[in-house]
Amino acid sequence: MNIGQQVEIGKLFFEEGIPGFGHLQFFHLLQKEEGRPFFSLQSLEEEGVSFLVVDPFFFFSEYEFSLPGQAKASLHIEEDTAVMVVNIVTIRGENNITVNLKAPIVINQHNRMAKQVILNEENYEVRQPLFHHQTVGKE
Repeated sequence: MNIGQQVEIGKLFFEEGIPGFGHLQFFHLLQKEEGRPFFSLQSLEEEGVSFLVVDPFFFFSEYEFSLPGQAKASLHIEEDTAVMVVNIVTIRGENNITVNLKAPIVINQHNRMAKQVILNEENYEVRQPLFHHQTVGKE
């Protein structure tokens, strides 16, 4: 594999679009580099619309939630359905990178249907810092 080569995960269908982009239903998910937790979610309908998304479990090992029944039904998720979860990343400055843990994108890997789900869990933030920086004071 070539370093920096993107890995195609596949075409996804968002029946309701992504909030703020409800008119767009078809996206392409590409892994930025094989084995890395970063992906690009690119619109197939509108050039220039893409999101940086991340595998949340790589950074937040205790991240878990119950998927609402309505979301399971709309994605056709059964007990044994393989599911992938990614979260949208926002870069607000050099040292200010956040991830939306409150609204994960849930993907049914069998039928390629996807949905951004807003969780009821109170302990997850829309702007959770992705990296925890420690500042070392100079004397």
